[in-house]
Amino acid sequence: MVLGIIGKVGSGKTLCSEFVEKEYSAKVFSCDKIAKEIIENKETDYKPQPSNIFFRSMEAQEECRQKIHKIVFDKIDKSVKSLKQENSSCLIVIECALPSERLYDICDKLICVKNSYENKVKLLKDKRDYDEEATKLIYDSQKYYDKYYDKADIIIYNDGTKLELEKKLKEVIDEIYIICK
Repeated sequence: MVLGIIGKVGSGKTLCSEFVEKEYSAKVFSCDKIAKEIIENKETDYKPQPSNIFFRSMEAQEECRQKIHKIVFDKIDKSVKSLKQENSSCLIVIECALPSERLYDICDKLICVKNSYENKVKLLKDKRDYDEEATKLIYDSQKYYDKYYDKADIIIYNDGTKLELEKKLKEVIDEIYIICK
């Protein structure tokens, strides 16, 4: 089974992916990590913005979707097919902040993690040392992807503690497993 975890920056996607990896021995693919590796290995001519913000403008996002997403999803698709052949009962998770139709084609179910703007600002300040202006810039630049977030099969609200989020996620995944078995 392939599970997609999507959501805007600071929503709790990585926390969810790490929990599923640990709790269910899932194989996790992070689109952001793969994209950064592609850029570092110069597999594309895409250049990130000069600041520490990875994707910050509509132009950068569009360029990312066109140039990097194809490479990212080609790699993920190949790995997922290989993993499914090796072990069909393996849980595979794809964590993706900037989804595309390709993600929907690969995943059996998509979970969107949502968080309030205030919580995102706090989380990004605490974890990445972003100020509110940088957070707002990133958050606003991801509005283009609302059309993908809104098509998720399941929405989980990250509006409490880490343990509460993990509990919600566990309930959802356990139910998905029952339905899929």
